[in-house]
Amino acid sequence: MYAVVNHLHLTIPADQLGAATEQSGLAVLKQLPGFRGLNLVKVADDRVIVALYWETAADAQHGAATFGPTWFAQNIAPYLASDQQRSAGEVIVQYLA
Repeated sequence: MYAVVNHLHLTIPADQLGAATEQSGLAVLKQLPGFRGLNLVKVADDRVIVALYWETAADAQHGAATFGPTWFAQNIAPYLASDQQRSAGEVIVQYLA
């Protein structure tokens, strides 16, 4: 499994981004090959951490090339207060109880 983690500083409330992601963003992601999951973590009223999980690094790259210029560009990019911070890599341990 491969993870992409984004730290986003927003000009809108984090809860508003959460609602938009749940209402329409997930539907787009679910259609992408290799998409395995998402966590959206509110760390402040205007900051979130987004963790996207993919089967492979190639799936993540394809997802970014598809999701980035479309849904992300329309629903998140206009509300970024600063550049996003991104990290990505292979998941070596995962545990969910």
